[in-house]
Amino acid sequence: MREEVHPLNMATPAVTSGDQCVACKGALRSIGIEPFRVGGTSGGWKLLFGEWAELGEDTLPFEVLACTDCRRVELRVPREQT
Repeated sequence: MREEVHPLNMATPAVTSGDQCVACKGALRSIGIEPFRVGGTSGGWKLLFGEWAELGEDTLPFEVLACTDCRRVELRVPREQT
């Protein structure tokens, strides 16, 4: 089931990451850490093999950062949580 997507409101106060946008040098705001699906199969393999075709599927966590000025998005490997 798909999660409901909420639009990003850049006007709300948020903690910035302290980094600058590479395009406009504006402040980057951390939106959070999102899992991205990698691996698995596509096309007819899923039809033929069902869930067995997804054995190689995994997720990679990326921190999503958005520029508060030009609204560009960056993906970064999250820092280690201690």
